[in-house]
Amino acid sequence: MAVCSHTQRYKQNRDQDEDGPLFFFMPNEEWGEFCQWYKVAFTVTKEEISGLVGHVVDEADPHGAITFNCAEQFMMYCKAARFHDTARQARVLETKSPKEQKALGRATVGFSHESWDQVKSDVVVAGNIAKFGQNPHLGRKLLSTGDRLLCEAASNDRVWGIGFTAKHAMVQRQHWGENRLGKALMKARDHLRAEEALNRQP
Repeated sequence: MAVCSHTQRYKQNRDQDEDGPLFFFMPNEEWGEFCQWYKVAFTVTKEEISGLVGHVVDEADPHGAITFNCAEQFMMYCKAARFHDTARQARVLETKSPKEQKALGRATVGFSHESWDQVKSDVVVAGNIAKFGQNPHLGRKLLSTGDRLLCEAASNDRVWGIGFTAKHAMVQRQHWGENRLGKALMKARDHLRAEEALNRQP
């Protein structure tokens, strides 16, 4: 996921085919709402978080809900919770900076790649369903992308992003990374679309 800002970025969608891949990166850029660092509040119940990480996240108060200021904060809270790092959970909630939240998550005590890999994509999908579902203006923007392939154009991330900037992405398409964030957003989009269809039924 995005970890640094760039003073000048390629205007990825200006000449882009409207049915082709849609690239996003930092929160202050075009389509920046799709970035994990984009600040917007949403709430997730402790029960849902507990289900995602595999155990009760707050034994002293297992019910209720937590409000997050961005999807990065939600992800890093869940990351710390997965490994019972309650001190890190609290610190992630205390800071409003996505950069600091990410750094705290990286320092999770007892971290195991194998264990985190089992749940991390589900965590990010759930966070984005809450983010876009609870903020109608963002939900409309996500749904406006239709069936386009959503891609995090992060040149330094081949897990959550494609591993290339938007400028170089298409000529390197056969070498793209996993794009897990883009895939999570598309799953969230499918979820919102299904909910919208249900709400339209008489």
